[in-house]
Amino acid sequence: MKKATKFAAVILLALLATACSKPEKEKLAGNWRWTYSSTGGCFGQSYTPESSGFGAEIVFTGGNFTLYKNGGKITSGSFQIQQEEDNSLYSKSDATYHRKFLLKLNLTGGQIKKIREETDGKIELQGWYHADIIRYDDPSKKEKLVIRGVKVGVVEGSTHMFERK
Repeated sequence: MKKATKFAAVILLALLATACSKPEKEKLAGNWRWTYSSTGGCFGQSYTPESSGFGAEIVFTGGNFTLYKNGGKITSGSFQIQQEEDNSLYSKSDATYHRKFLLKLNLTGGQIKKIREETDGKIELQGWYHADIIRYDDPSKKEKLVIRGVKVGVVEGSTHMFERK
């Protein structure tokens, strides 16, 4: 195979890989207000902004995210998206669910510690998550972003819910 043909094949594969995750990045883009967290699996705790005494927001732009607490920046970084193996659409009563995808927040150990400290452990963000964007048939309801920590490097059993602003 000629060098030019190999190069074109590599470029085509890279474009296809990017195209697969582009719709999810576009659907994820925007501001998401924290509404609920549960951490720690079977014996964990549940938290809301009301019970925690603070609000939080995560903003996704392009391939980057920024996490805020009460309007002040906690941290920022890049993120990655991969399709889940089972990426079929599914629905339940009044909601239509987005295809499942994997979301990775690229955070250092120091950033993970800062998030934990700034939120008193009520928001645990690190590593890979299973994620869904829930869209309701009722236009008066806002979309929800649900991220569940079930991959290596994530607090097992943690769930975080955000609502589109």
